[in-house]
Amino acid sequence: MAIDWNDGAPADTIENEPAFCVFYAGAKTGKTTLASEFPAPLYVRTGKGERAPAGVKMKSFGVSETYEDVIDQADWMLQTEHDRKTLVVDSADGLEQLIRAKVCADNKWANIEEPGFGKGYALELSIWHEFVNKILDLKEAGYYVVVIAHVKAKTVPGVTTDSYPRYMPNLRDDAIGALIDAADLIGFLHQRVSIKKEDAGFKKTNNRGEGGGEMLIAVQERPGFIAGNRYGIEKATLPFKRGEGFKVLDFYFQRNALPVEEPEEKGADG
Repeated sequence: MAIDWNDGAPADTIENEPAFCVFYAGAKTGKTTLASEFPAPLYVRTGKGERAPAGVKMKSFGVSETYEDVIDQADWMLQTEHDRKTLVVDSADGLEQLIRAKVCADNKWANIEEPGFGKGYALELSIWHEFVNKILDLKEAGYYVVVIAHVKAKTVPGVTTDSYPRYMPNLRDDAIGALIDAADLIGFLHQRVSIKKEDAGFKKTNNRGEGGGEMLIAVQERPGFIAGNRYGIEKATLPFKRGEGFKVLDFYFQRNALPVEEPEEKGADG
């Protein structure tokens, strides 16, 4: 694509395209429910185990058996007339397996380790970048994109501290980077927890987690988990109640898209 010189004047960099969101969490925590609240979703399943919970309905072509099936559905969104406004991919974990199967089949490898020296994983990453480019095409065409992932805990080295566990999407690290670098919002869904100390005797205490099941969407990065957003959300976490998840997020999506009003010039009198 050639540079659009806009008659020699660069344009403002105001983001007004629909959001690309990555949501990750443990099992049965509301990830798919949250995704279903986005406008008119097309639900792309990457495995039989990924399905909408009871009471949640989305339009879907069924289970994708190959990586090409996933891309075909994105192209359907881009190339045909329809009433869908959001592409939901459930899940990134399953998509990773489809990408791996494609790389092995294309190269006639028995497994991704066969070529050695990380060559198989490098090819995997190139497919992830292809997928991300397709997502950006959808954004540019006016569609929301939601990618759902499960969670893993990984011990990471501290910069000025000892190593510590950190939650992140359940993918290879390079695939995580490809997704979250392009995402507008990375949300970690989790319950609000408080720690209660109990006397265990002999001058020992036990910590017990307590909570009322209230779900939160972390949207700012913390040492314990990956999260973030491009919308200047002032709160570290947002509440997630069924039926109101997209409404809460959309406030910030729309606020970000509003044009910036230039201050009125004062006259000579001030």
